[in-house]
Amino acid sequence: MLPLRALRPFRLLLALAAFATMAMGAASDSARAEKPVRKKAIVIPVEEQVDFGLHAFLKRAIAEALAQKPDVIVFKVNTYGGELQSAFEIVDLLMGVSQCSTYAYVEQKAISAGALISLSANRIAMGNGTTIGDCAPITQGSDGIVMLGEKIQSPLRAKFRTLAEKNGYPSLLAQAMVTADIGVVAAERPSAWSGAAGTTAGAASREYFTAKQWEALSDKDKSAFKSHKILVPEGQLLTLTDKEAAEYGFSTGSFASLGEFLDARGWTQTAEVPTTWSEDLVRAIGKIAPLLMMLGFGALYLEFKTPGMSVFGFIGALCLAIVFGSKYAVGLADHTELLLLLAGFAFVMAEMYLFPGTLIAGVIGLALILVALTLSLQTFTVPDPNMPWELKSLIDNLFSTLGSAVVAILIPLAVIRFVLPRLPRGARVISETTLADARSVAPGTTHISVGATGRTKTPLRPMGKAVFNGETLEVSSRGEFIERDLPVEIARIEGNKIVVRLKGERA
Repeated sequence: MLPLRALRPFRLLLALAAFATMAMGAASDSARAEKPVRKKAIVIPVEEQVDFGLHAFLKRAIAEALAQKPDVIVFKVNTYGGELQSAFEIVDLLMGVSQCSTYAYVEQKAISAGALISLSANRIAMGNGTTIGDCAPITQGSDGIVMLGEKIQSPLRAKFRTLAEKNGYPSLLAQAMVTADIGVVAAERPSAWSGAAGTTAGAASREYFTAKQWEALSDKDKSAFKSHKILVPEGQLLTLTDKEAAEYGFSTGSFASLGEFLDARGWTQTAEVPTTWSEDLVRAIGKIAPLLMMLGFGALYLEFKTPGMSVFGFIGALCLAIVFGSKYAVGLADHTELLLLLAGFAFVMAEMYLFPGTLIAGVIGLALILVALTLSLQTFTVPDPNMPWELKSLIDNLFSTLGSAVVAILIPLAVIRFVLPRLPRGARVISETTLADARSVAPGTTHISVGATGRTKTPLRPMGKAVFNGETLEVSSRGEFIERDLPVEIARIEGNKIVVRLKGERA
């Protein structure tokens, strides 16, 4: 047996080993405890034109994203803008997200309504070489693209000002994205000055003035600043590059890609909400809606001019139904507009097949169809107690619908008048039969009298021709349609008008 003194070195080694093991375990536990947990991010694309279809997609996408309880929603922006009212509604959607933070990542461009949408997120980040700004409201006029006046710019500036104040962006610069005649001057106070809110000693303070405000300052007030420069000349709109956006407080930084941005923030992308095929289809229909309306009204006009039921009526109803259905699918049209549209079609059908020639039912039907389509172009549904009755928007949409209808009627008329008669004889699709051999008669000038019988030479819709005793006369039915080569008899003679009925029928 070894003496206890000889075991002391081994006991010391064992104690040191145990201590080292405990220290390593504690360090490992500390490292695990200090390792940051990556936050969960869901990406939603905001791409192409800003319109009612994009609003409908974002409404669904945000709801689906929030159901997954993310830490942040990143809106991947790449758009030149679009409809102002749709942009306002999208802004309300983004500002209503309170369950998590929101970020707008400008992947390529955020111009016009895209800038408005980006500023509605809690923070903005930008890709390298991207731009943001230029949100002046414009419209298509007779002389091309024109900028809308102060009545439209004022509420838009107010929206930009609200978003800037809410999310900490320079308010005056945000408003300079909307109105060209503001002009913005940036002035730097000396680095030792620390009186501005949010500044610290030794940090430079930048203040912004409109061009008129800067000119109104006295020389003494201007001397309080060490330097100044014109950021936005009067008459120009503000558009910022990614570097400028970071310098002036709009962006948190520039990144080579969305993935690099997420890594820099310590976020993990768990999903990207895609558009569905139906949403893509609705947005595609929205782009060609004026053309579809023109085809629809043109086909209905040709249906009026074609005896009996033809393919034109089906084509017209289908085109108008597609335009209306795209709005109904995304919630811009409701039951009221649907009932108006169906009632309009019902009156049109009644005009063509029940009361031909009266025109009253047809006019009422077309008016109801125009009202339904016009209301479906608005950004609210009827009835809605809070619907924004924007007169200009309503008038623009009404003229758009009426314009499609007028052009749709003029084109078939031009084709019938100038194109079809010049086709080769074998390729003509219109009848060459005329009323040259028909005549109307006055009572007493012919042996034709009430009760005389004959046969129809053409269909009566309700006007047409019939043959009596070898004579071809222009006649009219009592309102009903009578097909060709059927026996008829004269019911009455009213001046030069001969009214017939099917033989054997009585009044």
